[in-house]
Amino acid sequence: MRTFTKTYADPEAPRRALDHHRWIAHANPDVRIPAVVQVRPTAIDFEHIEGRHGTAGDLVTLAGLLGHQHTTAHIRDLHAARMDAPHISGDITIAGFADDRRGRLHHLLASGSVPGPALTREAIDGWLERAAMMPTVFYKDANPRNFLITGADVAVIDFDSLTLAPFGYDLAKLVVSTAMATGPLHEDAIRQAVDAYNRHPSRHGLPGCSWHEFAAWCEFHHILTAPYLGTNNYRFSWHIARPTYTTDTLRHFDKEWTL
Repeated sequence: MRTFTKTYADPEAPRRALDHHRWIAHANPDVRIPAVVQVRPTAIDFEHIEGRHGTAGDLVTLAGLLGHQHTTAHIRDLHAARMDAPHISGDITIAGFADDRRGRLHHLLASGSVPGPALTREAIDGWLERAAMMPTVFYKDANPRNFLITGADVAVIDFDSLTLAPFGYDLAKLVVSTAMATGPLHEDAIRQAVDAYNRHPSRHGLPGCSWHEFAAWCEFHHILTAPYLGTNNYRFSWHIARPTYTTDTLRHFDKEWTL
């Protein structure tokens, strides 16, 4: 069997990745992921899957897959999770949404290194408080490089990151990271992606992701991903690539929220 070897800097990292892989396999049993072939102290050999990485042209397809993954995981397991606390599933612990994010978001904003942020530290705290009351799904770093596409088949790869998150948070990562790699996305493409994502939770009476929530999560990812601009094929900053209506949505919502 052909394999793909993922190497890690320390022995704890592959152990976390294996836990994440095992949990995804349980939470999304009908989504293709590579099998684990061999585990070594600082490396994992995964089944090699032929395919190409996602592109801007795959945005709607990948958004629909994410909507399916998140809805299924919520129904199978995460309906019992609290967003603001770690979730224990068997012998696997999934970090809460705000656990490390608040500190990283605050630090990056305070550093002045994030170009054109649309959220203040106070606004970030407000969104984290609102997120604590939302239905729980997961974040797994849905940048387009973490999908392999062969014809109509899509495989999900890379299991380094896994935390709790609200509906739409990983969708926002998909949109932001795609725009940072390829440049501004057409407004219609983003709207179609959000609609494709929301079709899955709506079928089960779940709220999905509203436009103002989506806009806020995009800004979270702008702040968190800004340090990687110029690496990982990220050539465009979100503050240039972002559609105007996302910041307009945030301003309108924040104004109503404070009335």
